[in-house]
Amino acid sequence: MKSPKYIAITSGALLLNEFEQLLPILAGKDLERDLLKESKENLLMKVKTESARSRIITEIKRRNSFLPNGFWDFYQTASIDQRRILLFFIVLKSYLIAKDFQLEVVLGKWKRLETQFDLFDLQMRLDVLASKSEEIDDWSASTRLKVITVFIRCLREAGFLVNKKLRKLPEQSPAFWKYFIQIGEPWFLEACLLSKPERDAILV
Repeated sequence: MKSPKYIAITSGALLLNEFEQLLPILAGKDLERDLLKESKENLLMKVKTESARSRIITEIKRRNSFLPNGFWDFYQTASIDQRRILLFFIVLKSYLIAKDFQLEVVLGKWKRLETQFDLFDLQMRLDVLASKSEEIDDWSASTRLKVITVFIRCLREAGFLVNKKLRKLPEQSPAFWKYFIQIGEPWFLEACLLSKPERDAILV
C-alpha cells in the first residue's frame, strides 16, 4: 500500500519538554528497548498514564526516524534557542505539510515584506493543496484546523511568530547553520528566513 504523501500534524508542536526528558534515551544505544521501558516505567517523563506516554513516544519515534546519525550529539551542544530551531527542523522533516507551509506561506510572506500572519494565510494554502491532493481533501474541517493551529504553535515556540507578526530568529553562529549544510539540508537556512547574503557568508 502506498504511503501517504501528506500526514496531518495534530499534536505536540515542537515537543521541547518531551524531547528534553527523553534525551538520555535518544542519544543512547538502544532506542527501541529504552523507549519501551520508559513507556512502562515512567522514569523520565513523569506522565501519569501509560497510554499518554505511549502516544508521546510514538510521535517522538516517528520524528526521530527522519534524522541523520549523530543528530542528538549535535543537539546536546546547542543552546536552548538553537534546540528550538533544531526541533523545528525535525517538524519540517517529519511533516511535508509543515515544510510546505514554511516554504510557501511563511517564507513567501517574508520575501514580500509582509509580517502580519494569522490562520487565514494557512487556510488559503491548505485549500490550494486540497484541490491537488485527495489526501488533504479527505481531511475533516476539524483536522485541517488542528493542523493549522499546531503549525502556528510551532512557529511561536521556535521564535518565528510574536503577537501575530513574523520575525527573524535570534542571530546564531555560522557553525550552527553550517551543520544543516553538512547533513545535506541547506534549504533549511532559507526556511529560517536567512537572506542570500547571510547564507553566502555561512558558506565561506
